[in-house]
Amino acid sequence: MARVQEIPVDAEAGVFTIVTHTSTYLVDLDEMTLLRAPGVGRADAHPETWEVSELRRDSQDIPLLGIRECKVGEPAQFWVRAVDDPDVRTWRITTPVVEIEKIG
Repeated sequence: MARVQEIPVDAEAGVFTIVTHTSTYLVDLDEMTLLRAPGVGRADAHPETWEVSELRRDSQDIPLLGIRECKVGEPAQFWVRAVDDPDVRTWRITTPVVEIEKIG
C-alpha cells in the first residue's frame, strides 16, 4: 500500500481508496467501479463544516467510466454510469480529497 498525491487521468489499472472531507471512496480501475462510503471522511482535520450528502447507490459499486481529476487538496471528479440504465451518465464530484492510497 502506498500513498500517492493523485490518480493520473490516464491510469488504467489499480485499486485506490480516496478519503475526502465527508466520505471514503473505493476506485477499482481493474473492474472500473466506484464505491462511496458516506460519512467516513476526515472533516475533523479541517475547520470547515461539511455536510454529508446522500447519493443514489451509496455503499454500492457503480460503473466507473473515467476520472477527470483526483488529486489531494482538490475535489475529485468521477464520470459514472447508472447501474439500472446504461444510457444515464453523470459526474460525481467530491468534497476536497484529503488522502489517496493505492491498495492494489
